[in-house]
Amino acid sequence: MDTAASILFSAKPGTFIKKNLAVKLIAVPVLAVLIVNISKIITNNRYSFLQLSLIYTYFISLAWLIWEGNVRLLLFLKASFRLPSKEYYKTVLALYSFIILYTSFIATGGLFLWLNFSKEDYSSYGKIFPAVIIIVITALFIANLYEMFYLKAQQQDIEKRAEQLNIAKTHAELVALKNQIDPHFLFNSLNTLSYLISSDPQNARLYNDTLAKVYRYILVSRERNLVSAADELEFLSNFFYLLKIRFDKAVNMVIEIKSMSTEEVFLPPISLQILLENAIKHNEVSCTNPLLINVILSSNYIIIRNRIIKKSYEQPSTGTGLHNLDNRYKLLTGKNIIVYKNNDYFTVKLPIIYPQI
Repeated sequence: MDTAASILFSAKPGTFIKKNLAVKLIAVPVLAVLIVNISKIITNNRYSFLQLSLIYTYFISLAWLIWEGNVRLLLFLKASFRLPSKEYYKTVLALYSFIILYTSFIATGGLFLWLNFSKEDYSSYGKIFPAVIIIVITALFIANLYEMFYLKAQQQDIEKRAEQLNIAKTHAELVALKNQIDPHFLFNSLNTLSYLISSDPQNARLYNDTLAKVYRYILVSRERNLVSAADELEFLSNFFYLLKIRFDKAVNMVIEIKSMSTEEVFLPPISLQILLENAIKHNEVSCTNPLLINVILSSNYIIIRNRIIKKSYEQPSTGTGLHNLDNRYKLLTGKNIIVYKNNDYFTVKLPIIYPQI
């Protein structure tokens, strides 16, 4: 997945639209007064100053209801209609259709209600249709302005986040290389391979092939922001095989997938390996008291949980790996990873990333 696509996963429509209170406070009363007088729905000289004040307050309130209702409608429809960019015109058509229907309904009802309680004669009812047409055209014009400014603000936000992501990615690559291609892990892997060559040549070949797959995945995934859960779980299984040869029965891993396609959900690459290494690094690993690591893929999270087996002596954790992973998630999705610990278990929940439809 490319950078722009991954950023769009976390796009939040409506941030720009909500920041317009000052505009509404000025525009709504002005438009209400102008439209009422252009459509001649009111005969001003039939009313006292106090009555006119109340009448215009009513129409300003009606205009506010139409404006605010259309804003809420835009927010709802933008969240509901997420079509590919090639079919963007369908989204716009749907937005404008709903705006026309909503505005026509509220404006017609509001004008009929006013005329039923006003001093206007029956001829004024013929002015309702032209007034509604003016109101609908005004609403569409304002909606078009909203869409233009919203798209501009969204593009600026995407460009800003893409720049932040590229800067963070450059820095993260250095940290990731240190975490992912750990010299100690490579040294231990080569020692294990050397031992297997002399004692178990058949397993040595399998171990060598798996080691090659692990490092090939690490190198290839460095160029990608997101990978499918299927690829990441396959890599995790290969990586765990290398650990299993080294630790034997001292460490076990169970992967549980709850009724979903691992090809259709995504996460940052090497995320699970970092957490697997973290579990082994911070717990006692022995055949008498095996360490069990659970990997659970649910509809919203990938959960990695391990039972805490305290070491007799452990250096304080710097938390660099988790902090780095959390930053990557924040940039890609706007979400944080969830970490919690009690006396028995250490758990990390990684938000699953769904492609935009």
